[in-house]
Amino acid sequence: MADLRTLLAAVLGLLLGAVCLLAPGAVVRAHTVGRRPDGGRGEYGADSPLPDRWRHLVRAAGVGLVLAGGYFGYVALA
Repeated sequence: MADLRTLLAAVLGLLLGAVCLLAPGAVVRAHTVGRRPDGGRGEYGADSPLPDRWRHLVRAAGVGLVLAGGYFGYVALA
């Protein structure tokens, strides 16, 4: 019988990984809510553009989460 916590870890890893892969910009913006804007560039109320390195970092973390979720799912069901 599969352990419930391991199955939940698998589902959570797969879901968070999918969000990181599909919407890396939203993940970075959600993480930086409430922080001071750096430099004050842009129009009032406009978001400053996100650096590509942050998007790549979030996507790499998403790949890691998907792999971890797949591993936990395999362990729980095998």
